[in-house]
Amino acid sequence: MKILPTTKLIALALSLMPLVAFGQSTLQGVVTDSLTHEKLIGINIILEGTSLGSATDIEGAYRILGIPHRSFKIKVSCIGYETKYFDIDFSKQTEVQLNVGLNQIMLQGQAVVITAQMRGQVAAINQQVSSKTIVNVVSEEKIKELPDANAAE
Repeated sequence: MKILPTTKLIALALSLMPLVAFGQSTLQGVVTDSLTHEKLIGINIILEGTSLGSATDIEGAYRILGIPHRSFKIKVSCIGYETKYFDIDFSKQTEVQLNVGLNQIMLQGQAVVITAQMRGQVAAINQQVSSKTIVNVVSEEKIKELPDANAAE
């Protein structure tokens, strides 16, 4: 059977179509502190609406491969720094260099309360843990804290 030249051209065009239709871009850059210009480690760079993203390495650099040719909102975030957003159209360029300087922000949290057990209760718990026959131990201090008149109540 003889294959016509036009059939060969059509087959070649169809085989190359996925390369054109599914072209991919790359986003890379370095994230630094805007005041000290120190390279930041562990900063998250995410293409919103996708599962694509990366974190900066020890040199503050990141690289995201396989980005479809369309527009994306890029989110750059880390605890202790102000989150920044960038709109980038990857249909116009395949290699995008995005260097970002982040501003520090002040974080305020709730008050932390630390409590400790009294020595007698700690000793009673240790005695209970190390004993093979004792099921439950209550220290003298803990019994005194109860509103009952005696331990039997």
